[in-house]
Amino acid sequence: MDIKTINTPAVSGRSNSDPGKPVAGDAATAKPSVSDESGNNIDKVTLTEMQGKLRALEQKTQSINNEREERIAQIREAINNGSYQVNSEKVAEKLMQTEILLSRV
Repeated sequence: MDIKTINTPAVSGRSNSDPGKPVAGDAATAKPSVSDESGNNIDKVTLTEMQGKLRALEQKTQSINNEREERIAQIREAINNGSYQVNSEKVAEKLMQTEILLSRV
């Protein structure tokens, strides 16, 4: 059996023009831009706009969770003291909506 060497790129986007040269966007092309007192290179992290958006969404989600927990606590208290009123019409309506949705599946 004859096995031949194939000169194809191992990673898409690479060319065979200079296999030892890093391609733009590779981790090998990232150069630390900061040095500490002893001259050692330190990696620098830049926060993106997307991270700011994610942080805002996390805060919003936490706020919604807090509101939900408060509502759940109120309902539990009403159930425990016997003052919780079930709206049978709403329950029936939601059951019918669920049945309609499940019948489409």
